[in-house]
This record gives sequence, structure tokens and C-alpha cells, in this order.
Amino acid sequence: MVGGASALAAALAVAAFTSPSPAAHPSAQALLQPRMTVPVRPATAPAEAEQPDYIRASGRIGSNLTDSLQRARVPERIGREYVAVLARAIPLAEGLSVEDRFDLVYEPGAKGRLLYVGLDRVARADVELLKWTDGRQMLWINGDGVGGGEQTSQGMRMPVNGRVTSGFGSRFHPILGYVRMHAGLDLAAAYGSPIVAAADGRVVSAGWAGGYGNLVRIAHAGGLQTMYGHMSRIAARSGESVRQGQLIGYVGSTGLSTGPHLHYEVLKNGRPVNPASVKLAAAPAQLEGEKLHAFQSALRTLMMLRSSRG
Repeated sequence: MVGGASALAAALAVAAFTSPSPAAHPSAQALLQPRMTVPVRPATAPAEAEQPDYIRASGRIGSNLTDSLQRARVPERIGREYVAVLARAIPLAEGLSVEDRFDLVYEPGAKGRLLYVGLDRVARADVELLKWTDGRQMLWINGDGVGGGEQTSQGMRMPVNGRVTSGFGSRFHPILGYVRMHAGLDLAAAYGSPIVAAADGRVVSAGWAGGYGNLVRIAHAGGLQTMYGHMSRIAARSGESVRQGQLIGYVGSTGLSTGPHLHYEVLKNGRPVNPASVKLAAAPAQLEGEKLHAFQSALRTLMMLRSSRG
């Protein structure tokens, strides 16, 4: 448990733009106390000490999220930012129920920043986003280590971090043994890598599709559709709305595939077009190596402690 707590403290130190040393945040341990809605000062601090580094608030969403945040004494500015970040992660009009629970961590004070955005959803995937910096921009990173900048990019984004191993056009099929049209891009990536939606849209289908294996198809504005094939596991449901950058599945090798990769296809009015010709936004950030390990260890520790208290 000590090692996990240290990882969380280090991650939050990065998120708060301070030295990565946990010592720079004497009350970082406050974040390990789940469901906390009141400040907690270090045990060694006198009663008249300044307010704590972090405040945690959570509660039932009920009939109105804004009202519930106000009842939890979340500052109006922090509440607005929480709702805005959440709206970029899920479609709020369809993605909330009265029994869902909001969960956030922020710095107190007039210039305090929102650091963690969480949403515990009933019978649907939870939202877990931690503010992070890569040294150049501020990012909101999800539990898979994938995230993007605070400003939503326009256009489409690449759905996975991977190199192109087969482009758009005619090619010799490695399994079928003859030349035929390759209607998309093959993006090589490690098995189980997260796949995200290239743009806002609605899931048309999600399931097995012959040679495509596990496939998700999403309809977008302007007559565009995107297809994501050979998934090892699907994380989207047919009929649901998704946002750009939202997790929809994981890289695999199902269907007619010689190894783990994503087949990414774009259709315009029903006809395949070269994905490289479609305006693309910046690729999603992907933490790797020690940074990913530290980040996920911090989140695992936090999630475990929250569950232990119910």
C-alpha cells in the first residue's frame, strides 16, 4: 500500500505543476481518503494553518448535476469546468442517470485548479480523468493512459498510436493470396492497445463482421462513417453516442488478420476514401513506459481505496 500511495502522490505532483517529489505536497495523502468532502490538514499542522492542498467532493447526481455540485460546496468555477470536461468525455444528454455519482478533486482558493474528474455510472463505463502535463500542454488522461489537450481539436484524429503497415489502395492480400482493394489503413500496435473514436458520432454497429473480426462502425456528420476492425475486445454499444477520443475497443487480431493491428476505414456517402485524405486532428496522447506505470499505479491505488469504503 505504501508504494501505491507514493505513486499516486507523485502523479498528482506532476498534475499540479510542482516538483515530482511527494514532499512538495505535505497533504497529498488527502487524496487517498475516498468520498472526502471536507478539507483535511496534515497532522503536524497547527489549527490556524492554511487550507489544504486538495479537496475531494463526491455525491449522487440526482435530478440536476449543477445543483448537486453546489450542495457539495464545489466552487461554481470548478463545477463549470468539471461539467465541461465531462461533456468532452461522454454525451451528457444521454450519459447520466440520477443514481450516478460525481467525483472530483480540486485545489482550494480563487486560483485553485480542477485535478481529477470522475463519474461512477450505474451499469455503464465509469469516467476517470486525471489532469497531466507532458511539459508542453495540459492533458486529461484516462485510465488507459490516453488523453488529449484541454481544447477539443477539429477534424478527425487517428484512433490508435501505431505505424501504418498497409496503406489505402490495391494490395496483395497476405491471407487470401491475391490482389484486391484495401479500403483503409492498417495500423500496427501492441495487442490490447486502446482504440478511440476518430470523431464525435453514433455507433451504427458493434460486433462480429466476418473478415473484419470484431468491428465497430460509427456514423459522423457530413455523410462520413468510420470502421475499426480486428479488435480483441469491443467497448462500445450499437446505438450509443460517442465523443472524439472516447474508448471504443482494444487492438487485436480477430478475423482475417496475421497479427495485432487496427484496420481503420473511412467512408464518404457509403464509398471508401483514403483516411489520409481526411482532415486529421492531433493524435491522442499516449503515456508509455515508466510514466504510464506510475500513472496507472496511482489510479489503481485511488480506485482500490474508494471501493474499500463503498
